[in-house]
Amino acid sequence: MKNIIVPSVFLFLLIISFSGFPQTEENESSENEIVLPDGIGIANQLEYSYDIEKKLEILENWLNVDYNKGIFSAGIRFDLFQPNDPNPAINRGKVRYADIAFKYIQAEIGDVDEGMDITVGNFYSVFGRGLILKIYEDRSIRIDNNLLGVKVVGRYSNLILTALTGLPESINSVRRDILHAVDLEYKGLENIRFGGSFASNQPDVEGIARTRMASLRIQPSIWNFDLYAEYGIKQNDDIKQSIFNGSRPIAGRAFYGSLIFYYENFSLIGEYKLYDNFTFQSNDGTVIYNTPPSVRKEYPYILLNRHPSPLNQANEKGFQIEADYSIGDHTFITATFSQTKTLPSNSFYQRVSGTNLPLRTQLKEGYFQVNHTWNNFISTTAAMGYREELDSDTKSLTPILENKIYLDDYNTLKLTIEHQQTTDRTTAEQYYNDVLQAEYLSAPKLSVSIVTEVQTKEPDEGRIVRKVWSFLQFGYKLGDHTDLSVLFGSRQAGNICVGGVCRFEPEFRGVEFKMLTRF
Repeated sequence: MKNIIVPSVFLFLLIISFSGFPQTEENESSENEIVLPDGIGIANQLEYSYDIEKKLEILENWLNVDYNKGIFSAGIRFDLFQPNDPNPAINRGKVRYADIAFKYIQAEIGDVDEGMDITVGNFYSVFGRGLILKIYEDRSIRIDNNLLGVKVVGRYSNLILTALTGLPESINSVRRDILHAVDLEYKGLENIRFGGSFASNQPDVEGIARTRMASLRIQPSIWNFDLYAEYGIKQNDDIKQSIFNGSRPIAGRAFYGSLIFYYENFSLIGEYKLYDNFTFQSNDGTVIYNTPPSVRKEYPYILLNRHPSPLNQANEKGFQIEADYSIGDHTFITATFSQTKTLPSNSFYQRVSGTNLPLRTQLKEGYFQVNHTWNNFISTTAAMGYREELDSDTKSLTPILENKIYLDDYNTLKLTIEHQQTTDRTTAEQYYNDVLQAEYLSAPKLSVSIVTEVQTKEPDEGRIVRKVWSFLQFGYKLGDHTDLSVLFGSRQAGNICVGGVCRFEPEFRGVEFKMLTRF
């Protein structure tokens, strides 16, 4: 009980200190709102959970403070993990940690057309669609590969030049590798952009060759077509000599392309990818510098997002096609099909890794959805998803039905039913998952949802095994600055994926609290 009381008091004090007491309509005015000194911005994100069965407590807090004055700006982020998630892939050595993990100072010279931005300290940066470089933070999947160094962005006569040098933080919380990168983009022609990127890492171990990455991209917009295409190559002298005996200057290659066509009520989106030995990472392999487009659909439903196949920058090719059509003002149809395969035996990846494996389908999925608004009070979404996965060696079929009832302009009831039939292609076992979600929304303040999941398996003929998970979740907006979320109950294990990057979330039974405050 002591482990629960201490964080609870801490959470209460944070709520009061950041948000103040709730206000009634009579005393709610601009005079009562919290006003920070000019130029200061504060954002605080807190997540606390306690697993009753595992006796596991996790407390994570990120506090950002930024200040802007004239052409200068500066900021810090104070991280508090007491304790952090026990998974080393998430905590990266910061099991119990409290320190300033991110700090910067920036000067903005000139204007948006002709000028220069100089950042010293920690920073993020993305070149193009992330084929060569994607330095970013996403707390939902615990990704933070920020660099510590210097970044310069210059703008002149339709040219944008970005140059940076920085050190990433490894899983051991040390910064030794050095990353150099430069990106040049030209937007002087009407409806078309050109760009090129180059990056090179400098390993901290003597005698290990650098990895060099380069790409060219084009982004035209013609009539109702929007196109993006980027081709990249990877070079490494160690691979060149040991694998190709000096005959091949390229150690990997990549291509990503997307085409969007839209006409009146119809749109068509197509994507293609080829990532062949194109992972760009630190010498110890714990920091990934590039995250190209995954070409995978992300869904708003629990079961469809439960077992997604993660992105592999080294060994995959595939495509995705999505068509959207609106029939009048009341019906909207979406259809998607995608397929990702591993690379053949003559690929850079297999030649470098010394394997000779046949080409296999990594992921195949199809999705069809119809939204229909019956009247001002009721709308329905019916969907069907199909997936085949190589990692889990399963195939699944998932029908979904969702109904929304609009009580008035502010209050909505939503009922969602998901059913998933999964077949294990190794054992031929079939099992079922069912999810029932009932949610009440009172915009913009309150949300309440009840979620129940039942898994039915038959490991032996005639022996039925069922597991049940259920939780109640409250969401509330406190004042104008703070969003609160509280969850009680149990939740099934599964992956959380964003952009093809995944984090495994274990089974949970307990209480979870989240608070996001912005000023």
